[in-house]
Amino acid sequence: MSAVMTAPAPPIAGRKCKIEEVLAASFIELIEMAPANPYVRALILAQTGRMPGTECITFEQIKDWIETTCEKKKVPPSRVRNSGDDGISIDVDFSETESGRASYSVSRSGSEQFKLDADDLLEIVETAIEDGDGIEKIIEAIDDKIREDGWEQCEPSMDDYGDYDYSDHESSDSDSGHIEFATSQIREKVMTFLRTHHPALADQL
Repeated sequence: MSAVMTAPAPPIAGRKCKIEEVLAASFIELIEMAPANPYVRALILAQTGRMPGTECITFEQIKDWIETTCEKKKVPPSRVRNSGDDGISIDVDFSETESGRASYSVSRSGSEQFKLDADDLLEIVETAIEDGDGIEKIIEAIDDKIREDGWEQCEPSMDDYGDYDYSDHESSDSDSGHIEFATSQIREKVMTFLRTHHPALADQL
């Protein structure tokens, strides 16, 4: 006996998105547990820029409101990377904690590659050699550049992890960010680049 095939349900008229395309799964669970909680509703305002109407008091009502009112959040486009002979790329892990007026905090993390062009890398290397410094000074200079320009250049796609932590005390909007990477990878990438493309400079380090 053959299985009965059913066609997928057509999209509901008036829907702009799915709730999962707007809010993190942990936040959706929080709304399910306390849809009428004023702090939860304040979090919805912080995340969507809009406040559900007073008639939205159940999870399903809030879900319908979000899916018919809010737009799907855009994910930053992937960056096109060039080959290794155009410079070096360092793997960088980003993390941040956002806090808002509803007295909440949520941690996010993501990874991206920091691209250092060949011209910028050679300038750092040549300056270090002229100053009589070695590979450690080059690593230090690249370390500083990643920490200074990492967030602006990489624009990593940050994913929430853990639950939203909220309380009833007042707080102002704030966020803090951190980046981590391996200096051993910087050393390896720099020396591989120099030995391949500029062996004379590599011999001076």
